[in-house]
Amino acid sequence: MLDKSIWENRHTARLFSTENTNIPLDDLKYLQTVINNIPSQCSIKTHFWVYLGQSKEDIELRTWLADNVFWVMQEEEKETEFKEHMLGIIQAPAILLSIRTNKPWANITEPDNSDEYNEELAIRSEGFHAGVLLSTLLNMNYNVATFGCNSGYYDKDYDEKRDQFQKMIRERYAEELRDLVSKYPGKKGNWDDIKFYPGLSTCFGPEAIDKQETGQMEIWTSPTGKKYHFVNGSKPRTPAESCIGFRRNYE
Repeated sequence: MLDKSIWENRHTARLFSTENTNIPLDDLKYLQTVINNIPSQCSIKTHFWVYLGQSKEDIELRTWLADNVFWVMQEEEKETEFKEHMLGIIQAPAILLSIRTNKPWANITEPDNSDEYNEELAIRSEGFHAGVLLSTLLNMNYNVATFGCNSGYYDKDYDEKRDQFQKMIRERYAEELRDLVSKYPGKKGNWDDIKFYPGLSTCFGPEAIDKQETGQMEIWTSPTGKKYHFVNGSKPRTPAESCIGFRRNYE
């Protein structure tokens, strides 16, 4: 029988175990297969997913993302602002980071689309992928936190962050990326002028240690001593159902 409790008890703001962080190789291979077979609008590729685990290099990139991308400003008291960090970006055992591109990096079916239409396709496709990954990971018995809160990237010093992100991604994944963007480029999307920017992130791990009740703002201290504000426990959901036409079939 399908277990609906994995969805009823799902929440995003959470702490992951620091003791049980193992992501089995077979699970990674399965996730790779899933990602490569999720539908994309018109078969146009406008993003790709990067796996970041516990290696020194991965943690360095994840820390940069936590510090510069995945946070929102909050106000505790009048004129007292602070950053609420999407803590799973740095604290979860592993993350899957969607990296969007400024134009399709693979497009052999509709090369004459306008930039505006390609942007619409990109939003749809990234949403397809994020939803499939959330569902897949939950049914693999992982705890999951999916974040689209990346307003920090567009805050002050945007130009500097943009250039730094391009440099990090191009240098670290140059060989793999060249294979991706050079194989089916269509009329556009070659290596010389394509640009990368951070999209959604799916954080996951085998064990959660967070509170189950509605969460409060707390502070997590990284191994280097840096403090991060985050919400520990579930956030209130909008109390509205999103389904029509179901009950008439079973009531």
